Amino acid sequence: MAGNEIGAGAMMRDLTFGWPTHQLTSDPRLAYNSISKTCCRLIYESLLDTDPGTGRLLPWLATSWHYCDPLTLEVTIAPDRHFSDGTPLTPEAVVQSFAGITALQEVSPRPAAVTMLAGLQSVEAGTDTVTFHFARHNAAFLRSLATVNLAIRNAQGLGTGRWRPVTGGLTDGSRRLMFEQTDTGDLYAGAIDGHHLADIHNPGISYGLCPNASRGPLTDPAVRRALSLLINRSALRPILDAHGYSVASSVLTPTTDGYRDCSAELAYDPVTARRLLAAADAQRLSFDVVFNSTFSPVDAAVLTAVAAQWREHGIELVLADVDFPELRSRQEAGDYDFRFFYFTGADPDLLRYQFAVTQRNMNRRNAPDDLDAMLDAQLICADPDGRRGLVDAIQRRIVETGLWLPLCNVRTVTSYRPDVLPDVHLDTEALVRIP
Repeated sequence: MAGNEIGAGAMMRDLTFGWPTHQLTSDPRLAYNSISKTCCRLIYESLLDTDPGTGRLLPWLATSWHYCDPLTLEVTIAPDRHFSDGTPLTPEAVVQSFAGITALQEVSPRPAAVTMLAGLQSVEAGTDTVTFHFARHNAAFLRSLATVNLAIRNAQGLGTGRWRPVTGGLTDGSRRLMFEQTDTGDLYAGAIDGHHLADIHNPGISYGLCPNASRGPLTDPAVRRALSLLINRSALRPILDAHGYSVASSVLTPTTDGYRDCSAELAYDPVTARRLLAAADAQRLSFDVVFNSTFSPVDAAVLTAVAAQWREHGIELVLADVDFPELRSRQEAGDYDFRFFYFTGADPDLLRYQFAVTQRNMNRRNAPDDLDAMLDAQLICADPDGRRGLVDAIQRRIVETGLWLPLCNVRTVTSYRPDVLPDVHLDTEALVRIP
């Protein structure tokens, strides 16, 4: 491979991380898609980490943590960590990092990092500790501290990770990793014959159709429910099996905390669907679905199959596979009947982030209702069993009112050359970790 001199007798080895798109954001607070989050994860570290096998929280930049009471969390900061310019990681720097997140309240679309700080009143630096004071309990906050969106970033935009930005990519001092739009590489976001594979069955929200509930016939929950019942999900299995995906059985995937099996509610039932459509006087239905197919190998095939199923019942689904600028503008304007996406994350509070009227509100609902009350209640519930019950009810409500039409569960695969990058693995956010 080509190299660049970095010192007397030393050479930098160039590596390529192949991605299907150039959509790259290097600010962890704003990172949304998988390529941006992966890049940020190499640069920025979080207070906590999560064991991808057990889901157990682990120390990272924080060596320990404890709740003084349900509204007060204290974390102890590691004493020997530094940002990439050599300045020490201090409790004051951690406080400043969180202040930078709270300053993003008015950014649109709403960053996940802002949503994760729900109920936070203040952050206080001690000698070797940082204390988070909440006005309301935040049941998801500890797990949020392990995400890339809440990774620690100093005022100069630097992180504490092994990798730092340089012209053309990232470097750890001996290697330069370049993110390139290509279908190969030393690392690649997908499967390559002859490479080793790192994979994970993504926790989070399943891959599905998200209806615009403020638009046309989709304002009627009976119509949305009927459309869900007209999807024969088991017939999608041959498409999914080829890539290690599975048929969705809920709003959340089976690897997510609080997952509820809604297979019975999602069973193919054209008789009930036709009755619901007739009662709603829904005739000659035609919809579009807006998506970008570069991040998954199954999108177009799955949506084409669903369109064919609906066509048998006289319903048209037009596929709009658009570039990212158009996808963003149409999403912001609500210019879609359906959006097709998934969202990775370990804690069920991501339901609130995507569905609540006060958050991203992907359904474009016009006003809060009892679903929003449940979404808020699960976050402030300090009793684990009580919270699980609320998350269970939320999934059932979303499915039964057709606010999410689950199709499949995502499996993320990354290929790597073990002779160049041994022991690559994916974390619980499906992001690449390089030793």
